[in-house]
Formats: sequence, C-alpha cells, structure tokens
Amino acid sequence: MGVLMMNILMINYSEITSPGGVHTTIREIAKRLSKKGHNITVVQGNQLNLPSNEVYEGFKIIRVKSRFADFFYGVSPAIYFYLKKDYYNLNPNIIHIHGYHTLLTFEIISLIKKLDPDIPIVFSPHFGVFSRSSFAGKYLWNFYNKFIGKNIIKKSDIIITASEYEFGSLVKTLNVPENMIKTIPHGVGFYKFKTQRNVKDIINLLYVGNLIELKGVQFIIKAMSFLINNKEVNISLTVVGEGPYKKNLKELAKSLNVNDFIRWEGVISHSNTEELLEYYNKADIVLLLSKSENYGIVVAESLSTGTPVIVTKRTALKEFLDENGCFGVDYPPDPEEIGNLILKIFHSQITIDKLSPKIGTWDEVSEEYTMLYNNLVFK
Repeated sequence: MGVLMMNILMINYSEITSPGGVHTTIREIAKRLSKKGHNITVVQGNQLNLPSNEVYEGFKIIRVKSRFADFFYGVSPAIYFYLKKDYYNLNPNIIHIHGYHTLLTFEIISLIKKLDPDIPIVFSPHFGVFSRSSFAGKYLWNFYNKFIGKNIIKKSDIIITASEYEFGSLVKTLNVPENMIKTIPHGVGFYKFKTQRNVKDIINLLYVGNLIELKGVQFIIKAMSFLINNKEVNISLTVVGEGPYKKNLKELAKSLNVNDFIRWEGVISHSNTEELLEYYNKADIVLLLSKSENYGIVVAESLSTGTPVIVTKRTALKEFLDENGCFGVDYPPDPEEIGNLILKIFHSQITIDKLSPKIGTWDEVSEEYTMLYNNLVFK
C-alpha cells in the first residue's frame, strides 16, 4: 500500500493523559500506532503545567502553554505560533484534529491549510449537541455551527464519528455529506468475562466517569434511596471519578440519608487496568444514566467483563441495547423504575459471554485507523 511508516500529527485542546473518552481514544490509538513503527506526535494545550515535551508510551506529547485558551473558548495563540514555526520540522504525512467544542480546531485547521494545502486532515469532532455549558455554547450555538463548524468541515478530508448517533447529529446539524463520515466505535482494553456470578446478599452498584450533572449520577443516588428506604434492600454504590458536580452529589446523598452506602473512590489511573477490572468484576450492575453520550466507553468496558449495565434510552447509549446484558430506562430516569430494574437484574441469572462486533478491542480499532490513514496518505 506504500511506505510502512507515517508521521502522524494529532492535535487536541486538553490533556490526553487525563481521564475521559476523548483522551482515552487518542492515547490508545497513538500508543498502538507507535508500536507499529509510525511516528506519532500529539500537540496539545498545557492546562496542568506538565512537562512541555514528553515521550509517553512510545509516542511524543508536545504541550504548549497558553494564557488565553481558558478565557476565549480554546483559542490558543501559543499553539498557533508553535505550529507556524515548527510545522515543517514535524513534517507530518497526515494530521488528525480532535474536538469541535473549542475554537482551537478552527484556528489550527485554518493555519494548516495555509501552510500545507494538500496535507490530508482527519477530524474527530466528538460532537455532542447537549455538551454546552458556557454562555457561548448555550446562546451562540447556531452561529458557531453556521459560520465556524461548517468551515471546519469544508477543510477536512474525512470526519470520524464514534457512533451512529454522532453520525446522524453531524448530518442533521451541519449538513455533512454522509460519504465524508466514517464511523469507528471506540474500543475496550480487555475481554475478561466473569467465570462465575458472585453470590452475596448485598447489591454492588458501580459508576465510572466524570462527575458532572449531564452524567446522571444523581438518578442513581435517588434510586438507591428508593431501594433502601422503601424496599429495605442491602445495597452499595461505588463512584469512581472526580468532577465539579461531586459536591452536589454528596449533598444529595446526605439529604436522602444514603451517603453511608456510597464509596467515593476518586480517579483511577488509566494505566492501572487491573484495578479498573477489579471494580467491574466486583460490581453486580454498572449504571450510566447520561443525558447525552457520543459513545459510552464505560458501557463497552463493563459488558466486556460480563457485568450488566443500565443506560438511558437516548443518544448513543441506546445503540448498546441490543447487547446481551444491557438494559435501558427512559430519560429523565424514574428512581422507582431504576430500583425495580436493579432488583430484576440482580435476581436473574444473566450470563454475558459474547458481544457483537460493534464492541472491538483497541487493537482492532487501531487497525481501522491505520487503514484510513493509509488510504488518505497513499491514495
């Protein structure tokens, strides 16, 4: 097909070593492609004041500190001038830009098209129509889509989405031609189904992810209150994650007298796969009651360990409902409905030992990226 090695430049606004689905995707793909001999460089912001240059799991991270990015919706003159100065030293064969919801993408894609008009550009929007909390996101969304979003699309060679939901959102909101979009679902790092079901009197629930209102942890806590106070069920919830909504969740748990039944575990390092596996294995049910998800890596990971999942029947989460062991509730979730479903799942004999091809490993996903990059570079 051509030369084995490619110089692949990835660009992202935020810290890819932090938790989160977008960061996980970039890390896992970059790590695996670098092992195959490709030269991977990730240029990103430096909000956490980490080293400006780092070789991380085989690929290079260049962090560029900007004083303005947090104030002007991601605009980063520092990254702009870094790329303008060092672009030809990086010498990319292809560029993959991540993120729709900051102005960095528009800023950088416009620069690159001036510096190197023929370079193939792959764009992963990680597009969420509900993921808008800033003033600009709420009140300038239509303006942004019309004058900035569509311009980004025009300058891209191909768009990658993680789900059919994201695919449809882009077609509907930005009128992206369907032949410009390639859907590549995110992957999982393990397939280790449970060999036997835990036998115990307590129901162990698990949530893994960021603690923001959109993720719906508050509905899990309300369902726990229903089960504890109305059904006298022995139940616990383990929360793995951090975020700005944690204080609100703790206050809610205290007001409902269920805080003693919740373990707040904080963030697990993404490199600590065994610890994450242990949480999934100990859980009877994982819950992700989000208002919106572009994919839902936690759902795929849980099912790949044989642990049942409850999700909301909306956005990309409903695409998992055909998988054995995945159950859905309407949004906004009703605490009594969730509670009764928890009891039904716990008392049934559910065995998950096979998943559909929609849930692949990161190795399989990275092969799809390799083929896509090759087709653009060596066409």
